[in-house]
Amino acid sequence: MEDRAILSAIKNDRMVECDFIESERSCRRTRRMDEYYDILGQGIKLGIIVPESYVGKERFRMRRIKGEGRLLIMGYDNKQNGLLA
Repeated sequence: MEDRAILSAIKNDRMVECDFIESERSCRRTRRMDEYYDILGQGIKLGIIVPESYVGKERFRMRRIKGEGRLLIMGYDNKQNGLLA
């Protein structure tokens, strides 16, 4: 549908972490930022995994998020069969 995957970690019937694996196509959709802020607003740890070329943009967009361990942004090299960079 949107070329993305969403992984959720549940502990004691409560979501504690949500990771979004985005493609270049899904990175161009601005509404995903609303989803990210919704997850963070619920006190859930957020992981964003994007193509390496988008890591700087994601970090800039999410720069206002404070607090150790609330947010993790990683990149992958989609020219290397999807291996994390």
